[in-house]
Amino acid sequence: MNAATLLTRLYPPAVRERWGEGISHEVSAAGIRSWPDTLAGAARLWLRPGDWPETSTGQTRRVLTVALFALTAATGLLLRSAEPSTTLRADVHHPATSLWLVPLLLGIGLAVPLPPLRGAALRSLTATALRILAAPAVAVVALCVMAWSGAAEHLTGLAAAAAVTYYWLTLGFVALRLCVLVARIATIAHLPTTRRLSTALLYIGTGLALSASQNLLAALRTALRPGSLAEGVALGLLAAAALSTGRDLRRRRA
Repeated sequence: MNAATLLTRLYPPAVRERWGEGISHEVSAAGIRSWPDTLAGAARLWLRPGDWPETSTGQTRRVLTVALFALTAATGLLLRSAEPSTTLRADVHHPATSLWLVPLLLGIGLAVPLPPLRGAALRSLTATALRILAAPAVAVVALCVMAWSGAAEHLTGLAAAAAVTYYWLTLGFVALRLCVLVARIATIAHLPTTRRLSTALLYIGTGLALSASQNLLAALRTALRPGSLAEGVALGLLAAAALSTGRDLRRRRA
């Protein structure tokens, strides 16, 4: 696969289907100097779904539904990668540190595709879920067995590094397969309306913005750690992406 093809695949599906050949040809002709503009163009279009063509009915809503859950998965991995935080946690005894979860969960709830209520469709959906999640389930069970056995506590050197690598690969694999499941469900389920999707993105963006603010304020009040600062900036970027996409989708609906 050449660089032009790889860069073209970064664009939203509808854009690739309509103009992908032309984009690839222009990138190939311009060479490496066009790569920064191509990347910026792809990022800009992902934030402006109102500019996407629709090559099939409901395509924009399907793509955005999957992208929304991919954003949520990325947030989960980001928070898990950071050291335990006293400012961002789900704890009923500390509502101030859990406030950011409220709009986040509301947004996820609004974006969930509703499965069809027909028996055949439900059986097909169940079979699809079992097939997609079987391998991640085995990986998680192996991880749990390792943790419960206490063997991980006695590992050193390369063995310890391999165990940590397996842990993160497992989390990434689970997140990827869950996104694949959402993509499959989106082809047969009742998708959220454009209004629900835009509202869901705005709620999720608000939750991420709250989490980024809490994290950065806590970092400024204490000894500034590069990890906390990087986490706050990353959460802020994810929040900006969700809010920008939600506003653009709302503009399109209007």
